[in-house]
Amino acid sequence: MKGAGIRQFFRNSRSFVLGAGIGSGMTARAAERAGADFVLALNAGRFRAMGGSSPASILPIRNCNEFVASFGRTEILPSTKLPVFFGACTFDPQLDLDRWLDRIIRWGFSGVTNFPSVIHIDDYRRSLLEKCGLGYARETELLVKAAKRGLMTIAYTRTQAEARRMVEAGAEAICINFNLNRGVESTSDPSISLSELAARTSAVARVAQSIDKSAICLLGGGPITKPDELLDICRETGIQGFIGGSSLDRVPLEMSVLEVTSGFKTIHLLREKVDLLERQLQLSGFRHGVIAQASSMKRILETTKRLAANPNPVLVWGEAGSGKRRIAGLVLAFSDRKHAKAALFQCRPGPAIDTLGALFGAERDETRRRQLSLLETSSDGAVLLLHVDQLSREGQERLADYLETGGFTPLNGIAVVRSTARIIATATVSRGAGLETVLCPRLLALFAGLDIELPSLPDRLEDLPQLIQHFTVEAKGDSRAQTLAIENSAFLALAGHDWPGNLRELRRIVNQLVTLRQTHITADVLRPLLDAQSHAKPSASLSEREWIIEGLKRNRLHRGKTARSLGLSRKTLYNKIKKLRILE
Repeated sequence: MKGAGIRQFFRNSRSFVLGAGIGSGMTARAAERAGADFVLALNAGRFRAMGGSSPASILPIRNCNEFVASFGRTEILPSTKLPVFFGACTFDPQLDLDRWLDRIIRWGFSGVTNFPSVIHIDDYRRSLLEKCGLGYARETELLVKAAKRGLMTIAYTRTQAEARRMVEAGAEAICINFNLNRGVESTSDPSISLSELAARTSAVARVAQSIDKSAICLLGGGPITKPDELLDICRETGIQGFIGGSSLDRVPLEMSVLEVTSGFKTIHLLREKVDLLERQLQLSGFRHGVIAQASSMKRILETTKRLAANPNPVLVWGEAGSGKRRIAGLVLAFSDRKHAKAALFQCRPGPAIDTLGALFGAERDETRRRQLSLLETSSDGAVLLLHVDQLSREGQERLADYLETGGFTPLNGIAVVRSTARIIATATVSRGAGLETVLCPRLLALFAGLDIELPSLPDRLEDLPQLIQHFTVEAKGDSRAQTLAIENSAFLALAGHDWPGNLRELRRIVNQLVTLRQTHITADVLRPLLDAQSHAKPSASLSEREWIIEGLKRNRLHRGKTARSLGLSRKTLYNKIKKLRILE
């Protein structure tokens, strides 16, 4: 690039060129990617990157040339393939222009510009520098010597007289710069308006081109901060390019940091709100879509998370209506397969080809085509087996084979088919019974330690108020619906009920209460719904002693609750406990 001259460079570039006055390697890389044609390593750019301002560039707070050399050589030159202009200052009386230019060439810079310049200093202080021989004439000498060494040069000018001097001295390109750049704040008024900038730029450009028609006139900085502002100036003045300082580094950086930081701050505030809502829900016992005020349910959720974290099969079991399907869904939601839709399979008794064919597949025969198995189609996901206890003995044995080996044989088939589908199953057991009553020994052993037992509703009475509120909202279809006003006597009746249908039965009761449209729910209103007398007598399968013991266990030995749930007076219950020697 050196030796070709800046006119040749501009002829090889686009009709409108863009230069970036910068102070860091990061900005150099960004400017190149954005399409800049050249960059200028300026001390003003470095001050802006350090959090200072462009006016600091004319203050005697650093050795300007050594300062520019330090970041220009180590950051900017290695960071871009664009031509890099060295912003040289001639204020230092000890500066040897020839020696310094030789060093600039040796370092690999493509050009030189006179920045900072006396044009940026007030008239009084500039006159002092001019008298000392450190004024604009010395800057002109710098650029002349640079051009003779084959460096491209751009001359910063402010007035018509300065433009005339530079062009007459042989400068091929001038940068018309009237003031340092405007701040990013909208309240920061520029020292020159856009209309005045256009008029003064046109006047300087006309002078330069009256001396040399091929003189290249660029506009530098000023109050321009937006592309549309530059477009208006270009139309009025005919300038051939723009050198941006603050408008290319500080203004976009500050605005980007402002916008991005504001965005992150907004996310932080939203996160705080979400956290607050989550804490409120947890305090009310609502976690992961499950009412869990009772300690037993909190343990269930922790177990669910733990078992979901590995690919092993999981069995969720409990009484009818205890919420097994919801917890089974949580296992999938907490797992690494949460984005895969689970295949649902309802286990039921019946002919093997109808009940097992869908799950394990079936080879073709004279009457049927080959049936593809659910385990095959869900190999990358999960299969949710509802009521695995209703699977036939043959089905349970086939499922055990799959859990042991990862393979299975379709009905009427011989070849083993493999799958990685995860099994999440539910099983229904009666109150007081165990899994051994519904599962074959092999399957029971495979689910050992991988099962979640759900408590019946009488064993999680702490959840009763929140459950009633939840089902009320569900029934009314309004998230803001107020909970039912249940009087103490009615609540005691609810707490003392046996709840053979668990959550399903409670939902049905709440739905009935909502339809009654009564302001207050009393025990008299509840009694017909609960049909308490149906539980007032011991089941035929239990002796009176077993019936009372079962009631005490269900109510955690609380005699008052036990008496109410059994439909006995407290005195009668005490007499029976003593007579039957239950607590001895």
